[in-house]
Amino acid sequence: MLTVTFNDHTQSVVSVEQLGGLLDQFNSTDQFELWLSIETGPSVCMLRNGKNAFLMYLRFSADSGFVSQAEESKPGSASYVLSNGQVDEYPLAWCVNVEQCYKVLAYFFVNDGAKPDWISWYES
Repeated sequence: MLTVTFNDHTQSVVSVEQLGGLLDQFNSTDQFELWLSIETGPSVCMLRNGKNAFLMYLRFSADSGFVSQAEESKPGSASYVLSNGQVDEYPLAWCVNVEQCYKVLAYFFVNDGAKPDWISWYES
């Protein structure tokens, strides 16, 4: 079972089909904070603002974690609205394609919280 938290609304997901349906719904929202969590295990977060999106991966609750890295360095930053209303800025160099983010989320679910090695990660 997986816990999905979308803009501070939490629900449980038991199948990849159910997750796919939720991701389709979430995709219609231009800005969001999305967490997928395995109970007492790893979590992955996707922050999105339009075409800008990046991922954070935490191995456990207090982990400093990893952030996604773009294949090519991008200058500048983008603003993201967190579920608590706070606005944070993060480097565009962390941004990856939105569709690639969704693939990582599906991989995380299917592989019991594993971090895919086909995306570049920076340990923070």
